[in-house]
Amino acid sequence: MAEKRRKRFDRLGLWPAKSKSISADKDLEKILGGVTRLPLKYWKERMFFLGARDDELFKLTGGHFPAKRLRNHRHPVFSLKPLPDSIGFMVCPCFSKRPYAERKYRYIKKGCRLLHTGHVMDRNSYLVEALRFNIPSSLASDLRFKGEAPEECIRPNI
Repeated sequence: MAEKRRKRFDRLGLWPAKSKSISADKDLEKILGGVTRLPLKYWKERMFFLGARDDELFKLTGGHFPAKRLRNHRHPVFSLKPLPDSIGFMVCPCFSKRPYAERKYRYIKKGCRLLHTGHVMDRNSYLVEALRFNIPSSLASDLRFKGEAPEECIRPNI
């Protein structure tokens, strides 16, 4: 009976059509260009975010980054890999100065156009991978999504 009623309403245009709206669960690639706050469950590897407060980074890195904490100062973070069971992400802070103390390091090169947003890197951004940490969702929700770094833009220090 219900199916018969549905068919009749369909012909009259009264039954709602299947939803064609874009959602993050189904069409993440289509909406990333317009997103500034990206929930942690949609993060992928090589994503670049701005806005991690120095005091938070200092706590999360065991007091190793940044060396000089400035009030209301912020640094970018880079997503490295998902944690098991999709509970979060491993990230590292980024810095605009070359890490002289590190023998091996990677950086996102200046001029790189990030995927999804078209954001162009205005300077080299050095990945401080020696200070990896699991990002808490409270901090993740404060960060501004700037895009995904293409593999060819991430350079070793050679």
